[in-house]
Amino acid sequence: MEEPRPLEGEGPESARRRGLIGGGTRTRVSGPGVESPLLASPCPSPESIEEARKLGVLLVISLDPGCSGYREAAGRLGVAVLEYPLQPLAAKPVEELNELARVALGVVRAGARVMVHGSGESDDRCSFVASALAEALGCAAPPQQAPLSRVQELALAWYSRLLRLLGVELLHGLYEVGRVYDFGSGLEHASTVANVGLDLAQALPGFSESDLRTVYAAGLLHDIGRYFTERGHEEVGVKLLGEHAGFLAREFDYELLAFCVRHHRRHTDPERDPAAGKLGERGLLAAAAVRLADSFTNVYEKEEYWGVRVEGGALKVVARRANKRRFEAKAELLEKISGLKVELTPP
Repeated sequence: MEEPRPLEGEGPESARRRGLIGGGTRTRVSGPGVESPLLASPCPSPESIEEARKLGVLLVISLDPGCSGYREAAGRLGVAVLEYPLQPLAAKPVEELNELARVALGVVRAGARVMVHGSGESDDRCSFVASALAEALGCAAPPQQAPLSRVQELALAWYSRLLRLLGVELLHGLYEVGRVYDFGSGLEHASTVANVGLDLAQALPGFSESDLRTVYAAGLLHDIGRYFTERGHEEVGVKLLGEHAGFLAREFDYELLAFCVRHHRRHTDPERDPAAGKLGERGLLAAAAVRLADSFTNVYEKEEYWGVRVEGGALKVVARRANKRRFEAKAELLEKISGLKVELTPP
C-alpha cells in the first residue's frame, strides 16, 4: 500500500492517520514503478486535500454529501469535486457506474489521479466504488475498507463482466441510446432485466459472445417504447431501435435485438414470428431469457437476487421477494424452448 507523504513538518504516522490510501504502487496496465491513479479516503480535511493535490489528484468523487468542509480548499487548488451520493450498503445501476468510470478515465488519461471518499475510516461505499473504478482503470484497487453488501458484490460482478464483454465506450454508447427514452421504465429496471437476462443466457448452451452482447442490449432497451405508450410498447420499441440502427446494427446482431424486444411480453408468440425461421432456437432462447428477466422489477432495491445455476435438469434462479406468479408465467417460454424446469429458488 502506498504511504501518504507527510506534509511539511509532519511525521509519517500523522500522515497515515489523515487516511489517504493508495491503490498499490503499480497498475496492471503501466510499467514498473508507476503509481496507481486511484486513491481512497475518509471524509477529507482541507489539509488532506492539499496533500492529495501534491500527489496529483485533480478529481475527487464524493459519496457523502455531508462531507463538505474541504470544498473551498479543493476549489482553490483546482481540484474538481464530483457528487455521486450513495446510501450505505447500496449500489446504483452498473451502467451509471460506468458513466462515473468514464469520467475518471478521462482524468487519468490526462495524467492526473482520482480520489474517492466516503465518510469514515470504514465505508462500504468507498470500497465498492473504488473497486469498480479500479476495474475500469485497469489498476490495483485500494485496500478494502469495509465488507460489501450482497447487492454491491452483485453489481461489481456484473460490471466486471460488462467491461470484458462490451468495454467502457460501447457500454456508454448503449446507455446513451436508452437514456433518450429514460429506458422506458427507468434505468433500475432496465439494468435489472439486462443483467439478469445475461445471467440466464450464460447459463444456457449455444450462445456466442456476440449473442450475449445482444441479449444484454435487448434487456437494457426492452422497454424504451414505454416512453411513449404502455399499450403495444414492444412494437413501438422496435420502431425506436430503427432510429439508432446505424450504431446498433454495427455493434450488435440487430435482427436478434429487435426479436428480443418484440417478444419480451407474454402475449406475443415468438414461434409464429417469421423471423424465428432465420434465428432458430438461438433467437427463441434469447427472447425467452429477456422475457423471464423482465419478471424482476429492480434487484438494486426491491428483489434480493443471487444469480442463476443449472442443476439436475432445472434452471434455478436464486432470489427472494420476487413476484412468484409473474415469474412462473414469464418462465413458460424458456421451459418450452430449453426443456429445462425453471425454478425460483431461495438462497
